[in-house]
Amino acid sequence: MLESRSLSVEFGGVAALSDVTFTVSGRSVLGLIGPNGAGKSTFIGAASGLVRPISGNVSWRGIKLTGRRPDQMARLGVARTFQHARLFPGLTALENVMIGSHLSGRSGVFSAMLRSPRWRKDDAYLESLAVEAMESVHALHLAQRLAEDLTAGQQRLVAVARALAGGPSLLLLDEPAAGLTDAERELLAEDLTRFFATRDMTVLLVEHNLNFLMSLVSRIVVFDRGSVLAEGTPTEIRSNPAVIDAYLGAEHAAR
Repeated sequence: MLESRSLSVEFGGVAALSDVTFTVSGRSVLGLIGPNGAGKSTFIGAASGLVRPISGNVSWRGIKLTGRRPDQMARLGVARTFQHARLFPGLTALENVMIGSHLSGRSGVFSAMLRSPRWRKDDAYLESLAVEAMESVHALHLAQRLAEDLTAGQQRLVAVARALAGGPSLLLLDEPAAGLTDAERELLAEDLTRFFATRDMTVLLVEHNLNFLMSLVSRIVVFDRGSVLAEGTPTEIRSNPAVIDAYLGAEHAAR
């Protein structure tokens, strides 16, 4: 279970999150929605250890996440994507995704330097994990292209594949469908639905495209001005007067 307890974050004395408290049950997909500047990405940052709160904490399976280093987060089975893909230039898409599976390898630095048989076996295994992750989001055709040659949407798919490649138990997705066409977005929703159904994984999803988000999640937490405005199922959120007024608008809520 992912749990946020009284989480508050400030930047330069300005509150970005204020007393945010909610829980996410295991093996479920929860969506975070709200207007721009509501605190959604700040929460993802705090949950992934990159943003330090002034009070409160986020825990995963009883282990505090706030303030941890990226390598510690990875070893706890936590993976995330960012609002910007953050791929490594000069590497192919496949090599970028292989980085996400590096904790599954067993050979050390010296084996890599010597390119020993053990390292070669390890490298082949990591590549197989990366290929599987790219196939799962229909991105394998991009495998040998350099990161900098990909479109913004293609970079998003590669970043999602990189997060999946490590086999995380907690996945934090920050706007994974941004930059995708309608057809690509629909295909990604189908791919992720299928992927999540076969894994023991808890997912926290931030996404502005509400049709995409609501096709994936079982519950939603709505942020407004750094605080939790509402929680509920997609149906409950669509009909919540406060959410309609603050974010959805009557036209979208009626769909």
